[in-house]
Amino acid sequence: MLADYLDKKKIVLGLDAQDLRQALVKMLSLSDERKHGTLLDDMMARESLMSTVLGKGVAVPRVVIDGKRKTEVIIGLSKNGMDMESFDRVPVRIVMLHLLARSDDYASILAQSLRLLNDESLRNELFTCKNQEEIITTIRKWEEE
Repeated sequence: MLADYLDKKKIVLGLDAQDLRQALVKMLSLSDERKHGTLLDDMMARESLMSTVLGKGVAVPRVVIDGKRKTEVIIGLSKNGMDMESFDRVPVRIVMLHLLARSDDYASILAQSLRLLNDESLRNELFTCKNQEEIITTIRKWEEE
């Protein structure tokens, strides 16, 4: 299910960013969407109300986009991690950006993402993947178990 929304062109293995804003700018550049500035502003406004940094080195920023045809999930993996002021003080190493279409069952997509990212062994396994195809294969395999 989640793997159906992944595209190898939208996975950053060496995400180099200092904070969430920088990470989002880099990740949005891979998106099919063209209004990057508006989307960034919307996500940062949401972030100021309630953080999407979940702890355990994970952030799941998201925005629902009116008129979007299909949800995009963009993954960024940071070897060094980013300081995003998480409550557990663990640097964020995985950012899973969701650009959600209202026409998709986005609640299920988010729920599946959260289940996946809650699995410590899977989080660790993502960092052993050598390329984007392996990331998608690993996630698909996890979903089939």
